Amino acid sequence: MKKLLISLLLVPFLFSCNPAAKKGATLTGKVQNLTSGFFMLGGPGGAKDSIRIDANGSFNFPVPELAKPSNYYLLVGKQDYMPFHLAPGMKLDITFDASNFKASLKFAGAGSDINNYLVAKATKGGGVDYEVFKLEPDAFKVKQDSILAAQKALLANVAKSDPNDPYWKTEEAEVLFGWANNLAMFESYHGYFAKLEGYKAPESFYSYEKDLDINQPDFVKSSAFKQYVTVMVNKAAGKKIEALKKADSTQTINNSKIELETALEVIKNQIVLDNFLFESISGQIQWEEISAVQESIDFFLSRCKDTSLINKLNATVAEWKLLGEGQPAFDFSGKDAQGNTVKLSDFKGKLVYVDVWATWCGPCKYEIPYLDTLETDYHGKNIVFISYSIDEDHAAWLNFVPESGKKLQGVQIIGEKAWESALCKKYKIMGVPTFMMFDTQGKIVSVKMTRPSDKKTRVKFDSLL
Repeated sequence: MKKLLISLLLVPFLFSCNPAAKKGATLTGKVQNLTSGFFMLGGPGGAKDSIRIDANGSFNFPVPELAKPSNYYLLVGKQDYMPFHLAPGMKLDITFDASNFKASLKFAGAGSDINNYLVAKATKGGGVDYEVFKLEPDAFKVKQDSILAAQKALLANVAKSDPNDPYWKTEEAEVLFGWANNLAMFESYHGYFAKLEGYKAPESFYSYEKDLDINQPDFVKSSAFKQYVTVMVNKAAGKKIEALKKADSTQTINNSKIELETALEVIKNQIVLDNFLFESISGQIQWEEISAVQESIDFFLSRCKDTSLINKLNATVAEWKLLGEGQPAFDFSGKDAQGNTVKLSDFKGKLVYVDVWATWCGPCKYEIPYLDTLETDYHGKNIVFISYSIDEDHAAWLNFVPESGKKLQGVQIIGEKAWESALCKKYKIMGVPTFMMFDTQGKIVSVKMTRPSDKKTRVKFDSLL
């Protein structure tokens, strides 16, 4: 989408800290000119639900499991979407005309002040499209400053039902550090869109950094603030790593360790530091094997002062250990092109290499030729290849994987609930492509297996066959 709003992508979803004893929320409202009979509600973790309207265009949709303030979005058609904020106890009334969704969208009821503000921010707050990154540094800065001024004015003038709601403090950080993050991205994005390989912005461009304090504990719920803290830590760590490489290009450098150690120097506030370390190491755990992250986990446990974050990380580690090498696999199933159910357990006695993918995923499709070569080279050996699609559009998958099987080899199946499938939930899959390996006994070899294009994949196959 050419006009994709970077400000929406980077910092759209905000957290409120108000304590709430209530659980669940309700969405009601009326819709005009919605020809499909339903629109989509997007929720935490990528979950989606269909909100169906009656003959009059009205709807009543409960969100019973909502236990804390969370971030949602409304999706009408394939591209029209709007983020909104939902907290336990809220009864939001939503109206819009599907033929002019963003301009007509309005909220009423408790929480409507926050959500109508979000609509105004998205439609009047000065969005940024990718074309703006072609501007020269000074012109880009002027553009960003005008957006910052517009968003600050919106925030200052919105009628707040509770001005002391911590949400508004978080939003203050979203606006300010959303602006800073766009500036921080300029160098790499300008180089790409202006086709200037190795482009470096003038040092004066970064003068804004000296006026931004990252040691503000009131802002730790802001995604934009957390992103900017990460930018500053990585920038400082990058300079150290570059110096080490220049001193000795042959040495092995532990980038993660240097980044964590740099955080101790850059971040002076303990609350901000604790949250940074937690987010950083949680990210490592998501994408790397626990054994490879243990040093970082120990680093966190020795320096974090927040017992709630320590407990949360320990719980996360315990969950991932259940997905470690040698643990029994969670069975999963999908349907083949003929509608037959295929399960992982059907292939016990064979090694199983699983590709979790989708037809809309570019990196997934990049791996297909390599996967095809692997399947050809290991044909006749005690290994089976399963491609598990998380496509929501079943027809798109069928068109990509014809019944003839000539386009893709191996076992081709599709899950029933996309990101909400049992496979994605049980194996904590947050992105595709994801590759997994299971042994002949139905035990886990790796749920973060190397890709077909990685030479290490063949080495692993050969060691197990």
